Amino acid sequence: MTRAVPNLLVNGLPAGALPADDRGLRYGDGVFETIKIGEGAPEFWARHLRRLKLGGERLGIEVPADATLAKEAGALLRGSGEGVLRIWLTRGSGGDGYRPPAAARPTRILRLDPFPTQPEAARAQGVAIRLAETRLGQNPALAGIKHLNRLEQVLAAKEATEPDIAEALMLDRAGHVIEGTRTNVFFVIEGVLTTPDLSEAGVAGILREVVLEEAAHAGYRIAIRPVEPAEAHRAQECFLTNSLIHLWPVRRFAETSYDIGAVTRELARRIAARVPGERGLPALPM
Repeated sequence: MTRAVPNLLVNGLPAGALPADDRGLRYGDGVFETIKIGEGAPEFWARHLRRLKLGGERLGIEVPADATLAKEAGALLRGSGEGVLRIWLTRGSGGDGYRPPAAARPTRILRLDPFPTQPEAARAQGVAIRLAETRLGQNPALAGIKHLNRLEQVLAAKEATEPDIAEALMLDRAGHVIEGTRTNVFFVIEGVLTTPDLSEAGVAGILREVVLEEAAHAGYRIAIRPVEPAEAHRAQECFLTNSLIHLWPVRRFAETSYDIGAVTRELARRIAARVPGERGLPALPM
């Protein structure tokens, strides 16, 4: 049955037009969120909005009210099942070249898409990953947020053409492991759950945040620090996270093989148990 509701809203209007001079198109001047929809409801909604606000504050872009975004998301999700909700927020049009206008009118776009096909065996058997030659620039002003300029990730993803490779890990200019093109990465190194420091590069993922919370609840030792590639190859376990896949074990990184160990399995179990309670939109005022 065809859904009789729109799958795209631009500033609250179905199938609205986006001006060709929008700064999101011209310069990547904006932020975005990618939200998993399960049973017709968004996962980790409040966390996604919190990161959207952080990105808006960092770039100086006014973020719509929570109620506005929740109302528009609810309109798109009516009658849906599994899917992906994407929210883009740009600075809007105007300005003198790169210099933004003093009083911008931000553009917000919400789109609901079908959930992408995922490798059947990824969760149970793990995935293979490689190292990208493309490196991430270091810029504390942009580190952590999901800004619209993703060209480094595009170039790195183009390198991972092998059919059995699920992801490419990226280093920063200093040679430290930072993240995958679309995932955060964790290692178990000598019994310590270790994930790269993202204070100068990378995206602070929602599932990364949740995994760190669950690891703390489980009593694991945790380290957030620079990770050298050699350490990654010496690790006993490795896994990837993002909002759509949740957690994928890594079975192979280049020539290094990993077991799907006890830490990875326990955290995957905890995430799976937590997700149902993290679905839903806030109640809107009458």
